[in-house]
Amino acid sequence: MKNLTRIVGILILMGIGSSCERDEICVEEITPKLIIRFYDSENPVLLKDVISLKVNIEGVDEDYVNETITTLTDSIALPLNVTGNRTQYVLTLQANEALEIEENSDTIFINYTQEDEFVSRSCGYRALFYDVTGGLETDDDNWIDGIETVINPLEITNENSAHVKIYH
Repeated sequence: MKNLTRIVGILILMGIGSSCERDEICVEEITPKLIIRFYDSENPVLLKDVISLKVNIEGVDEDYVNETITTLTDSIALPLNVTGNRTQYVLTLQANEALEIEENSDTIFINYTQEDEFVSRSCGYRALFYDVTGGLETDDDNWIDGIETVINPLEITNENSAHVKIYH
């Protein structure tokens, strides 16, 4: 009887041990962000830095409400809205007395077709963006002179290079 109890106990432990799943960690690429590079509108082949750029993204949770980029930069990476086919960004140059710059907001929009791709059980799905186009809402005082996608039609499937050029 003792041997039977031992055998049953060993079988139960083996069953419990074999039913455990290994922990999975998501190391796959996730939903790519939109990469924007800033260029000089007077010489379009030269990159041009911006400083104290405030970013608001409509349709994305409050992570990007008044998000301020305080460093001097010629590129930024921003998330796209995965619940629709359009993302609207309000890019605001903050006032700078030393450079005699007044606060100025411009609105750009990115339109796209979204496709969800299953990555793995631990990562879930990622969004890929196709037929991407961009535009600028014009006003009386735009600091942005123009916007264009790097390739037409643009696909955003990774973050390896810039997707959009902004001229200012």
